[in-house]
Amino acid sequence: MLIVLISLFLGLFIDDEKTNIQPVQVAALKEQIKSYAERENLSENERDRLMGILHFSDFIGVDLNGNRINFSNPEYEGYTSSKIVIFGYYAEWCPNCRQNLPATLRLYEKYGNKGLAVVLNFMYSNSDRVQEYVRENEIPFPVLIGSEDREENPEVRLETTHYILRTLLDDYRRWGTPFYIIYVHDIPDTWFVVAGEFIESEVDEFLNYHLSGN
Repeated sequence: MLIVLISLFLGLFIDDEKTNIQPVQVAALKEQIKSYAERENLSENERDRLMGILHFSDFIGVDLNGNRINFSNPEYEGYTSSKIVIFGYYAEWCPNCRQNLPATLRLYEKYGNKGLAVVLNFMYSNSDRVQEYVRENEIPFPVLIGSEDREENPEVRLETTHYILRTLLDDYRRWGTPFYIIYVHDIPDTWFVVAGEFIESEVDEFLNYHLSGN
């Protein structure tokens, strides 16, 4: 009986980690960011940094291979247009990220030549371990390092736009990885968010629908 209860508990826990795709209205998020900035009495620079969330500023930069990455803002250097971009917050120590990565790789292999781009931003991570992680898993898409190792600074999460974004979207996990934003070029006013591991079949269906011209 005890084994059955443990199995049921583990099953519930695993299912809870896999969250459905949730649409988020960008206009509403913008107002939330403004309210947050006013409430926290942030400086103009801090406000600008937060507003950068709306342009996926965390995913613009130089990747581990030294390439300029920009799939979101045509006003910035190195812009590359793509029909759909999966922006993923990861961490090299995160077991849920490690579990979800094979599904991400399969989806990229299936749709990468049909208009899908993927960018991972490793948060609270050690850069050397991230590079090893990328080599071990043969990750073919761009990888950025967003913030320093949590072992060096346990409170680093409170300083990231990733943390603020999750807070605004009611994701109260402590570290909050993985966390995905699926951006559809033809639907710029709506983000599709997955807080936690995604369900591969669901994302597959979503991508197939939006990349098939429907």
